[in-house]
Amino acid sequence: MNTSQLESLLNWRYAVRKFSEQTIAQDKVDKLIELTGLSASAFGLQPYKIIQISKQSIKKALLPHSYGQQKVLDNSHLLVFAADMSPLDSQVERYIQDFKANRNLDELVYAQMELGMKDALHTMDCASQYSWCSEQAHLALGTLLLVAASMEIDVCPMTGIDKVAYDDVLGLSSLNLRTVLIAPIGIRDSTDVNANTSKVRKSRDLLHIEV
Repeated sequence: MNTSQLESLLNWRYAVRKFSEQTIAQDKVDKLIELTGLSASAFGLQPYKIIQISKQSIKKALLPHSYGQQKVLDNSHLLVFAADMSPLDSQVERYIQDFKANRNLDELVYAQMELGMKDALHTMDCASQYSWCSEQAHLALGTLLLVAASMEIDVCPMTGIDKVAYDDVLGLSSLNLRTVLIAPIGIRDSTDVNANTSKVRKSRDLLHIEV
């Protein structure tokens, strides 16, 4: 993909206001999530999960906790990014096992990696862990938006929700997860006037500072 193609994709995507009734094929959704998993992540830990919701009954249950934003109900799939609040030591240990399965390094290297990661993360309390995991989830969201555009899948990233209520509806506490953000996906409706409007963004002078 060259710069011109990338620019075209970034201009094509927008935060959809209204989705059509079209459903995205499951294999495309699976590929979207798979490629989102290639996103940058601190230590490579990916301390979040992506919950995929296609059942209308669950979407209806979440709608009252979404400030009436109909997009939460009217979409092909609703994706929920949730912070992994399980013990960080166990997340590191799982990662090291995955690392061993994919690399052929000396055991001392693995031990040093594990020790270094645990040492860097051990001071986090619950609030700090949620904040850090949320940052990683936002990095993944950026990847999802670009991948989705390349697949002509529309997305509307949203943080305007009652996250605690989402946790309750989805039963996330028992899974050591906490809602971070949501991303309804689908195909834009032909009546959505925002699809063909130009983007309003800061100029380079306002966006950029050189020091």
